Amino acid sequence: MAYSESAKNAHHHLTKLGPKKLSEFIESVGPIDIPARYGDDLLLGLSRIVVGQQLSNQAARSIWDRLVTQYPERSKLIDALKNPETPNTGLSASKKRTLSDLIHRGDHWIQTIATHSEAQRREVLLEVWGLGPWSVAMWELFVLRNPNQWSDKDLILRRLSVDFAAELGEDARDFVARASPYRSYFALYCWRFHDQNRH
Repeated sequence: MAYSESAKNAHHHLTKLGPKKLSEFIESVGPIDIPARYGDDLLLGLSRIVVGQQLSNQAARSIWDRLVTQYPERSKLIDALKNPETPNTGLSASKKRTLSDLIHRGDHWIQTIATHSEAQRREVLLEVWGLGPWSVAMWELFVLRNPNQWSDKDLILRRLSVDFAAELGEDARDFVARASPYRSYFALYCWRFHDQNRH
């Protein structure tokens, strides 16, 4: 399988982070590219992330799959998400409100944001009611494929970074900072590490 240069560079960089079990795990997994988990659609990608807030991946996928099945055309799905009164969505009132706000702002709005600097994007998106740092980071990582994203609001990432840093006698923030400019890839390895070690 062909990997991007960024994935190969990240793999090389991150194997040196330590501690030993993490380095060995990254080495054994090999390079990994950032997956298109939420697709390339900027607006619907962010909408899917909102659906997934505070839910397991499985629960979020189930709700989204149901929505897409009910509204297979993009325009119909957009209309359904825009209207908080749309029945049988499986969404909480707060998520309906956030999604309605996002969809009303529209494609042009989010495409314009995507051309701004990361700091500007973050500032504008965090002004949207119901969008927090985790959602913005996931949009940056999985939709824009920003190679250097991290979220301490993600419970798995926070716990593992604290554990790994403690093994080295380091502060977690300093430890994660050493993963730059490949923190997104480090997050992907951490999630995979968690999945393989939770049983």
